[in-house]
Amino acid sequence: MSRFSIAKKLTSAAAAVGIAVSALTTAVPLNAFAASNYISDGWYYIKNVNSQKYLDVSGKKDADGSNVIQYKGNGGNNQKWYVTNLGNNVITIRSGLKGGRMLDVENGANTDGANIRLWSANGADAQKFKVVKSSSGVYCLKTENSGESKAVDVYGWSTEDSANINQWTYNGLACQQFKFESTSAGASKSSGSSSSSSSSSSSSSSSSSSSSSSSGSSLEVKNGGTSLSSALSKAKKGDTVVINGTVKSGAVKVPAGVNISGKNSAVIDFSSTSGSNGRGLTFEGNGSTVQNVCIKNASDNGLYITGSNNTFKNVEACYNKDAGFQVCNGGSNNKFYSCHSHHNADAKGENADGFANKLHSGAGNYYENCIADYNSDDGWDCYAAHGAVTLVNCQANYNGYCDGIYGDGNGFKMGGVDNKTDGEKAHLDPLNHVLKGCTAKGNYASGFDRNNQNGVVTMENCTGDSNKKYNFNWPASGTPSALGYKVTFGVAKIISCTSKNGKNNIGGAKLSGNCSGF
Repeated sequence: MSRFSIAKKLTSAAAAVGIAVSALTTAVPLNAFAASNYISDGWYYIKNVNSQKYLDVSGKKDADGSNVIQYKGNGGNNQKWYVTNLGNNVITIRSGLKGGRMLDVENGANTDGANIRLWSANGADAQKFKVVKSSSGVYCLKTENSGESKAVDVYGWSTEDSANINQWTYNGLACQQFKFESTSAGASKSSGSSSSSSSSSSSSSSSSSSSSSSSGSSLEVKNGGTSLSSALSKAKKGDTVVINGTVKSGAVKVPAGVNISGKNSAVIDFSSTSGSNGRGLTFEGNGSTVQNVCIKNASDNGLYITGSNNTFKNVEACYNKDAGFQVCNGGSNNKFYSCHSHHNADAKGENADGFANKLHSGAGNYYENCIADYNSDDGWDCYAAHGAVTLVNCQANYNGYCDGIYGDGNGFKMGGVDNKTDGEKAHLDPLNHVLKGCTAKGNYASGFDRNNQNGVVTMENCTGDSNKKYNFNWPASGTPSALGYKVTFGVAKIISCTSKNGKNNIGGAKLSGNCSGF
């Protein structure tokens, strides 16, 4: 059916219910609902939290199909948008260009990567967005055409001008977070005022429910003020070190029970570190919470965790020279929620995983709604782990190549041989890992990889898509190089999983439930 036909049918339907709508709005004034709206009706610039750039109609082209990108603030009408509330925090977003076209998901597609563009108003779900509050003044825009499973997103976490705006599975992270800056239809705005606006804004990523429960004191770290190392040296158990904006630091150790929380798009830049001692944040103790902060440019791991019972929420690790997050040497019962590890790369491509839960890590480590993408080695690597992990609704995409560096490139590599214990021969260490609702897409090797894991691994409602070697690589037997002899592995459980655009090797797994593509 053409868009014209859809629009005509919607118009007819609207006319049919016009009396009922009129009656409702007469009986209940519209302003009675206004207090419940996160964003009031009106004109706004819409700024992405991660890039600090604005939604922009490319080339100021006022036509159906015009592309929407991000661009530095320039005050043009192609960066102005009018919000109209439809109720229940569902809105439409109209361009400030003369044609008054709407922000629209191309063809109403319910797929990752669907383009965001302009289209004439038609009342379809492709032009409706559910506002989700992330933190004070920060919102995500779920798409109604996807059943609110996807959201408006800056493709690939780009911070560049002209980066594309698309639809992607909702994760609530900074690439999907936006600030609505009020303006008037005839006002102009310079990029300089955009900059000053962001400096007074609130935390870049977190819901109010995820704020620290610490009852201790707060110590603020900001550019030109107290250094991170100084603040940590003064902090006591229960205290919170608040990172305000971007700060630079050398490698530091976080004392047990000391928390770190970010605001104003917090970044800790470890570019001054060098060599294998250049780990950004090291956690040897227990009971810390870290949230709403980006860890970048460390010469080794971004975050190195050997302690236990630590919690990480909305933490980003990127552009480090080893794994973004590494849990090892007994680290147990650490929890990771909505964390993102991307573009970590070492020179040889051998070590920089997104999440390295390996090398004698303990039991009970848990990951939920976390993403590993564009890392030079693997998304998740569980090599020589000593405890099973649980992963829920996590994504491992496009790993194995980063800025011309190539590595192993598995999405979820579950590891099973321990050849790193002093005084012991290499041996199998069976672990019963659990993965639920996880997705592996476009990885250089396999999406879900046994990697000699001899335990009974459960994969439920997981999807492998377009991975170069196998979507699911789960052979029945193998000859691990560290052992030097053939072994028969435990039988994995693949329950209601999907494989598409790729092949599988699943002689060592049992399918059940509603599986497809195998």
